[in-house]
Amino acid sequence: MSRDDASYYRQRAVDHRAMALAAGRQNVREIHEELAHQYDALVEQAELRSALRIQWPDAEGKR
Repeated sequence: MSRDDASYYRQRAVDHRAMALAAGRQNVREIHEELAHQYDALVEQAELRSALRIQWPDAEGKR
C-alpha cells in the first residue's frame, strides 16, 4: 500500500463516520462505525508497511 492508499482509507473512515452520524437507524449507524474502524485498521497497516519498508512479492515471487 502506498501513502495514497492510506490517504484514501483515512478519507473513507471519515466518510463512514459522517454517514453514521446521519443515519436514522441504530443498526445502520453501527455498520458505518464498523466500516470506519476497518478503514482505520487499513490506514495503520499502510503506515506500518511504509515505516518498515516491507515489500510484498509480486505474483511471480519477485520483490
